[in-house]
Amino acid sequence: MTKYLVFLDIDGVLTSNRVHFSKITKYPVWAEFDPVAINFFNKIYQKFPVKFVLMTSWKNNLPNISGTTDRIVEHWMLSAFANAGFIGEFAEPIRTNPTDDKALARLDRAHEVAHYLENYAEGIQDYILFDDTNYQFDKVLPKKRFVRTDPQNGLLHKHMLIAASIMGDWHERS
Repeated sequence: MTKYLVFLDIDGVLTSNRVHFSKITKYPVWAEFDPVAINFFNKIYQKFPVKFVLMTSWKNNLPNISGTTDRIVEHWMLSAFANAGFIGEFAEPIRTNPTDDKALARLDRAHEVAHYLENYAEGIQDYILFDDTNYQFDKVLPKKRFVRTDPQNGLLHKHMLIAASIMGDWHERS
């Protein structure tokens, strides 16, 4: 039984300039997840009854082909995570603003998370958010659960320690 949600941004959390610069590639865009970040999220998954939710803008940027955008986005995202070694499970729906509500999209990411918690998180006891940009999460959301990562370096040890302190009262998997 899922008790907790982990909301994830991708750029500045799972990939960054640090990760991109360390690779030999001709591809000019961040295209690989940080294995340390993946390992950390796998550790959270193995320790706690959690599911993950994407709150990244990446979830919105694929073309609509025959009205199947949600399936394409879902497949692409799940494939990227699986190829990076991610073993966690995603919640249903997999992303914030799953209906592409235009009014909600005009608001910021914190409001999309608040909407998700209100409409799709029945039975969830707590949550944590990882993002490199502050969308006023602490003002909009009822609990202070935001871990702000480094936009250039992604998820660092200090961010893991902050996350561990937030999850300190969570019940472990039985």
